Amino acid sequence: MKHTLPLIACLSFFISLSSHAVEIDITGKDVITIRIPALGGASGAEATKILSNDLARSGWFKIVDKDGEYTVTGSASASSVEVKVAKGGALAADASGSGNLRRAVHQVADQIVAKLTGKKGIAQSRIAFISDKSGKKELYAMDYDGFSVLGFTSDKSVVLSPYFNRQATKIAFTSGRSGYPDVYVMGFPGGGRQAVAHFPGLNSGGSFSPDGSRLAVTLSKDGNPELYTMSVDDIKPRRLTRTRGGESSPSWSPDGSEIAYCSDEGGRPQIYIISITGGQGERITSSPAYNTEPDWSVESGKIAYSSSSGSQFAISIKDPKAGGGEVVYSDGSCEHPSWAPDGRHLAFSRTVGGHSEIYVLDTLTKQALQLSRSFGNCTQPSWSGR
Repeated sequence: MKHTLPLIACLSFFISLSSHAVEIDITGKDVITIRIPALGGASGAEATKILSNDLARSGWFKIVDKDGEYTVTGSASASSVEVKVAKGGALAADASGSGNLRRAVHQVADQIVAKLTGKKGIAQSRIAFISDKSGKKELYAMDYDGFSVLGFTSDKSVVLSPYFNRQATKIAFTSGRSGYPDVYVMGFPGGGRQAVAHFPGLNSGGSFSPDGSRLAVTLSKDGNPELYTMSVDDIKPRRLTRTRGGESSPSWSPDGSEIAYCSDEGGRPQIYIISITGGQGERITSSPAYNTEPDWSVESGKIAYSSSSGSQFAISIKDPKAGGGEVVYSDGSCEHPSWAPDGRHLAFSRTVGGHSEIYVLDTLTKQALQLSRSFGNCTQPSWSGR
């Protein structure tokens, strides 16, 4: 029989969603000026707005009305988009997309970003999150810009800690639907769920390894909440930590050889790194008082985390190979950072006056954009790998 244990304290909840496009003007040293006259075709006007928004959100482009370094022309229907990008009259790139209009334009935007900057685009990526809009904390997902929101659970319990695999074909999360906190894996965007960690006590975490074959989880089946790795069908998880404290929030390194996690074994929550073969964890943060919720970027190799020296949390970033850490956003109480696949943007939850929303931060310009609106309290974003 399971022991009655509370859901892990450092897991929290949030989000809310935008129902219309947001105009952005991101400027900086590396921006490319680009002009997008109205695209032709039955859906040209709407496609132009979406494409302009996508390229501006990438952070690499500034949309201008004239004298742009590049000019985009093309046409759009309800299910396909084709464009050409010219520089000084010469063809610099072409791009096309299909599906519903928004998805088609997102495909085009990512192709333009890749061809003109050599960087990864994020327009086709998704963000999972937790919302209490229904009165209970349930799992949802949306496009990276806040559109196309879908609900994935109706557990009428507490759902926590969503985490995409890198391929964005599965999502892991913790739910109390059985009366106890268990870890589940669900196909994305459709498919049944499977309980993968339902041992006596606490089961939480559910962070996928880079190749998607294993999960890092927190289990208390042997006493304290400790860090383990396991395959989806593994009845004998491999224990990594053996401490007097509690471990939580595992996140794999880009090459899958290490795991960053939070532990209070030293008295207050701090970020540690441990080899997937186990051993002694290495503490990589020391101040301020609390550091928790690490997320390791596949692209940049940096770790984002929540940090606090008082009642408010901030978003911080650290290169695990270097010393120190940098606070990158601290307006309100900011938690649950999750890296975009480009290694530049972070999704996080921001709480002001007791209400939480999902934001996206450009870590180069330090500009933050609110994604969620009028969707209850929105928290715990997880950015998909593509």
